[in-house]
Amino acid sequence: MSQRMVYQTEETRQKILVAAETLFVEDGFFDAQMKEIAVAVGISRNSLYRYFQDKNDLGYAVLGVVFNRIESYFDLLLADPVLNAGLCGREQLRMILQAGFLNDDLRADFSFMAEFDAHFSGSRIPVDFQSRIGTSVSTSMWSRVGEIVATGMADGSIRQDFNLNALEALVLYSVKALQGHILLRRSALVGLSSAEVNQLVPNLITVLIDGLKPTEPQ
Repeated sequence: MSQRMVYQTEETRQKILVAAETLFVEDGFFDAQMKEIAVAVGISRNSLYRYFQDKNDLGYAVLGVVFNRIESYFDLLLADPVLNAGLCGREQLRMILQAGFLNDDLRADFSFMAEFDAHFSGSRIPVDFQSRIGTSVSTSMWSRVGEIVATGMADGSIRQDFNLNALEALVLYSVKALQGHILLRRSALVGLSSAEVNQLVPNLITVLIDGLKPTEPQ
């Protein structure tokens, strides 16, 4: 057993994750400091490093917690019997996007994801980024959304002139990217009132869902 593992307890680890998530959202991933997280938990910085090698290591762990929480919420939505009440695949997708990405209860989670994405960008993307993400988050929620897109393509409510994976990625990443940009910039988006900013994601979802309608034959 490594020296780092000897001094670890699950209770302290969970306290670290909660404190880190709060500071990452409030101060930003880049500005949040390990010493501040240690103070918030009530441990020394050296003790903190027994649990996590550095801030990046801690960030991956928080991402896993946040993503699992978001996924649990989406799983409840996908299990909603309303989705099986005769709605076509395209309308099921509209419901999922609106209920998920416009939910105020998930704002802090999406804010962390926006901070995480902003930090791990450009030259700050480590060479092991893909593998680390793969061990931090589950992809079942994304697969379930892909199943809804596939259902829509099969029932004729979603266009079939695009690859299934391409459409799934387009929908999820475009909504997530715009939402993340808004959460990071908030009131600093140039040329838009707060009311207009609040309508950006709902309007994008509408445009995306309308754009998924089958194309008319030429």
